[in-house]
Amino acid sequence: MGKMMNPSTDKPSPVYPTHRSATEASSSLEIQEVKECDSNSNAEIRNPLNPRNWSSARKTMLFASLMTSSLLADGAMVWGGTLVTEQAMDWNISITHSATSMNYGILLQGFGGIFAVPLIEAYGRLPIWLWPQVITMFMVLGATLSNDWSTFTTFRSLQGLFGTVPQVIGLPIIHDMYTSAEWPQMINIWGTTFLVGPFLGPAIAGYIGAGSDWRTSFGVLTAIYGVSTAMVIFFGYETYHEPGRITKQSRFASYFGIGNTLLPKGTTLRYWSRTVVVYVFKFPLLMTGIAILITFTWPIGITTTIDNFLHSPPYLFDTIEASSMRFAGVIGALCGWAVGHFFNGWIFKRHSLAWRTELRLHGIWLPIGSMTIGLLTYGLTMHFGKHWIGIAIGWIMVNIGMVATIVAISAYALEKYPEQATCVSAILNMWRTCGGFAVGYFQPAWIQRNGLGLVFGIQAAILCVAVASTITPVFLWERKRRLRNAEFEDGA
Repeated sequence: MGKMMNPSTDKPSPVYPTHRSATEASSSLEIQEVKECDSNSNAEIRNPLNPRNWSSARKTMLFASLMTSSLLADGAMVWGGTLVTEQAMDWNISITHSATSMNYGILLQGFGGIFAVPLIEAYGRLPIWLWPQVITMFMVLGATLSNDWSTFTTFRSLQGLFGTVPQVIGLPIIHDMYTSAEWPQMINIWGTTFLVGPFLGPAIAGYIGAGSDWRTSFGVLTAIYGVSTAMVIFFGYETYHEPGRITKQSRFASYFGIGNTLLPKGTTLRYWSRTVVVYVFKFPLLMTGIAILITFTWPIGITTTIDNFLHSPPYLFDTIEASSMRFAGVIGALCGWAVGHFFNGWIFKRHSLAWRTELRLHGIWLPIGSMTIGLLTYGLTMHFGKHWIGIAIGWIMVNIGMVATIVAISAYALEKYPEQATCVSAILNMWRTCGGFAVGYFQPAWIQRNGLGLVFGIQAAILCVAVASTITPVFLWERKRRLRNAEFEDGA
């Protein structure tokens, strides 16, 4: 109980997006791991019940199962992005109205991740991974069989609520199963699924829909969820391990959260629920979260509405062509990850002798510039009806900015609060999805009223002002805190 009630001594789930910073932190983390093992450290290193001592085959299959679930989290939520036109005709509604079927699901992804955190800590990883996955599979099936927009949207919303869990649970699983030296590599591999999923999913859906119809496409998605769920059942194991435990956990019981952790359930749920709320309103997380909301709003707006424009004059793309355009988003996301990853490392190298965590945030200025230029390029290309290559280039630049910005902000937040990495990740995910939810409701009408060129120009201006207004105060807050600490040390 004493350990649980003091956040500074909780078992950490750190995430460090650069190899260098992970290496820096590994020595202190390893010291903490040794303390957790106490006098049984030698026995713990050899303990076959410790997930870090599992066979490579078991680890690999469990991680592959996690990857399929994670790829579906965002990828399946926007799966229908290339099918909204066909659905609009099927249900006799406008294309704009049809496109909003994803909005509530995107919003509930953020809250689903928040709700998952206390449950993961109280009942373990496996049951909170498996059962939401099963529920999500049936929600996709329900959407596939829906005969009207309202029913379809209801199932899609519940899909978002339950299907987001892999975006949160991956961090504690990686922390439990791998050593600190392995964390950066495994987190980078796992994190890549979130970069390509939102763009790869709609592309595949469109290809399938072009050869059949939207129901067949969603039927295939249901089957994919079924395969992923089967992988979790057969290859998923509970990874939570209390040092010194020597009693083998029942595999069947672990599916239901029985005996996975020895913590008191009610107290643990209350503690982590309170912790999540407290961290939401911590000033650095609040301000950087708002920055993420603004940064993600416009790119998600592109992702959910681009088909409306590609199918209209002067482009008149068919389903295959519109689906293929999604690979511009994939390219931009992967390039954004590379830019953020290596630029983040360069910032650390340059300031390593006088390192301060908030210096991570300098990694957003270049990406925000790319995103601003990308929004202008995207909007003006469509406004003047220029060649589609301008749309692709603009989208690539927008996604470079979006992903590189979240890399920098995540690096700052997770390095600042390493002992609460799972909680912090869920909070950042909540801000991201709130932005994605909102844009689908006001952007189409805004574009119709003011035109593409003006709208995307205003979006670029809002982006610059909002990010500067939220990130600059964090630098000032950190400076004030540092000076206050220095004065306290001098007084002591």
